[in-house]
Amino acid sequence: MTLPQPSRMALALALAFPMSVPIFVPLSAFAADSDPVLAQAASDGPPRGSATQSLQRVEISGRASATQQGALRDEIVKTESINAREIAKTGATNLTELMAHRPGIDVQVECSVCNVRNITLNNLPGRFTTLMLDGVPIFSSVSNAYGLDMVGLNGLERVDISRGAGTSLIAPESLAGTVNLVTKRPTADGGELDLSGGNVGFRRGAGYAAKTFDGGALTFTGTLQKQDSVDGVGTGISQFTGYDRKLFGLGLFLDDVGGFRIKSRFDHIDEKRMGGPLGHDYDAVRASTSGNPFDFSQGPHASPDHNGWINPSDGSFVGPYDDGRFGLAQIIFTKRDQFAGTAERSFGDTKLRFALGYAEHRQDSWYGGDADYFGRQKQYYLESSLQSLLGGTRVTAGLTYRYEDLHSRSISEDPSSPTFGVERTDADAYVYRTPGVFLQAYRTFFDEKLELNASLRHDHNNVYGGITTPRLNLLWHHSDNISSRFAIGQGFRLPTSFFELEHAILSAPAVDRSQAKAEKSDNLSYAFNYADDRVAVTASVNHTRIKNLALFVDDTANSGNFLLQPAPSAYTINNVDVVGTWQVTPRDAFTAGFERYQYRFNTTDFQGSLFARPDYRVTLALDHDAGPWDLNARATYTGPQNLAKFYDYADGQRYNLDGTPKPDKSPGFWVVDLRASYQWSKAVQTYIGINNAFDYQQAKKDSFLWLDGDGALDVTHIWGPSIGRTVVAGLKLSF
Repeated sequence: MTLPQPSRMALALALAFPMSVPIFVPLSAFAADSDPVLAQAASDGPPRGSATQSLQRVEISGRASATQQGALRDEIVKTESINAREIAKTGATNLTELMAHRPGIDVQVECSVCNVRNITLNNLPGRFTTLMLDGVPIFSSVSNAYGLDMVGLNGLERVDISRGAGTSLIAPESLAGTVNLVTKRPTADGGELDLSGGNVGFRRGAGYAAKTFDGGALTFTGTLQKQDSVDGVGTGISQFTGYDRKLFGLGLFLDDVGGFRIKSRFDHIDEKRMGGPLGHDYDAVRASTSGNPFDFSQGPHASPDHNGWINPSDGSFVGPYDDGRFGLAQIIFTKRDQFAGTAERSFGDTKLRFALGYAEHRQDSWYGGDADYFGRQKQYYLESSLQSLLGGTRVTAGLTYRYEDLHSRSISEDPSSPTFGVERTDADAYVYRTPGVFLQAYRTFFDEKLELNASLRHDHNNVYGGITTPRLNLLWHHSDNISSRFAIGQGFRLPTSFFELEHAILSAPAVDRSQAKAEKSDNLSYAFNYADDRVAVTASVNHTRIKNLALFVDDTANSGNFLLQPAPSAYTINNVDVVGTWQVTPRDAFTAGFERYQYRFNTTDFQGSLFARPDYRVTLALDHDAGPWDLNARATYTGPQNLAKFYDYADGQRYNLDGTPKPDKSPGFWVVDLRASYQWSKAVQTYIGINNAFDYQQAKKDSFLWLDGDGALDVTHIWGPSIGRTVVAGLKLSF
């Protein structure tokens, strides 16, 4: 069942009432229990008025206010936050599920077979978002491609989101912004066991345990999660990737080690995922060379012949499709170890901070009949900073050092490739060494009505040279209830190669970076915030301009390599979004959000390297929290998307497998998520959730697969949900 009309959506919400999913909670509602850095900032000045105190009592669900007193003092200028209670309400099992369908935030799927997902801020490409653990950036390149789905949520205090370039003083490589996961320091012994299962073969067991001792605490997190590949339309090709995922983590918190307060965590991640053919034994599917699992004769716009497709250039049949079960399959085995630790010590008004990050990411992958790819990536991050008061100005100065090392081995399995059957070593290898220095100044004026935060940092990369990035944030408190925030800043990103353009690296003999430049962005934003004891409203305007966006260019005919080149023109995106929450009663809240986007780029210059994004999006949410019941619903309307522009139809029309042309625009659609939980006792909770309740799937309207005029096949024509209705029920035990 689909609901193409907004009027039908109103009926659906009426039937679902009073269930909803609140979006964000004001920052002030949980600042006192937050990370020590934020807690210190909050303690430096009390809430500005009784309205904020009322919000703490009723916990209005709305966007986290970055306009509260002291919000600009931190190294990361937060624009939104999601606390632990709101994380639990969503029923999300990982970071990408948590971030999907939020105003100004979404999850971009870059491949319909392997389901690579990235977090988008302000609808910018997902690779421009920097993920941090307790303020430590340790995700990039290969780890950004397949790592974000594996980031668990157990043991988190909150998730801070910072939209815009230059929002993070310590993570300048965030052209779109940052997402920072803040680990909770437990104050008492306890734990939680969460067991759940659902359709499409979903089963999950997650546990969290905390043990406190004199002067510190230990935590343990573990998750075992499986889900089958999903073919919702009968083509024989999965639209949603199956996976087998294991996550284990240890946390150590020490309150006083030579005066330092230490927070650290170690995580081990082990995942197998597969898209294309259906099956549970990924090793067996990879090893099999017989039996074609695909039936293209079924489903809309599928090929009339189950063993091939129609070449749109001349209408001829291409086939038979005889690559066996491995054909069109993408099977990725990932193992990752990561560590993030911070140490802080205060000397009166002075604070000394050290941070250390380490990650080792190992990927063994088989991309159907295209290539085998084996990547090994290591990352290190070091930081030291000193913060002190100088004449009424809070000054922060620091040093950082980032190291990134990628090595790979690949074998082309495409007979048309010039490297067919040849093992290539380090086609996309690189080593980045980037020391940096930063300086930040924070000061208030006019009886603390105006907050000013200005910073400047300089980084020097061994490949791209010196890069300077400034930022300025102004916060004006019009009254106890109203405030405005103005921000301007720059960011940069060092191009890698993996997924800079679809899967082009898989067929590249080698990558020539001699023409590449560091990607740079300029961001200008304004946000207006109103909050009283029943209503919270935030409206923001953002302008982002990206220069030197890295493009992957096939130059094998001339140089024998692929070139990593900057785009000849800039990519610009403007957006406006408004989010409001009304606390109708102490038990019932209603949230509505609207976001509108304008994209400006030269289609020819970007060679179809951008993924389709909507012109606008609407979010509606209802929440009812009464006694043991917690009922919530969320509905998101995604507007039409200009497929012809984003996929560059002018450069070459895209076609379905039966030779018919792809549509110029996608239809708008609603996605409705419902969730209910019941607290039987302090220790026992049961819940049920229905995601995509009306089973809207892109594959029912338009295949994810496409051909170009030469008959080349790809899997990146994505504009809608890849998975239909899912139902999950579970039991949560607390102790």
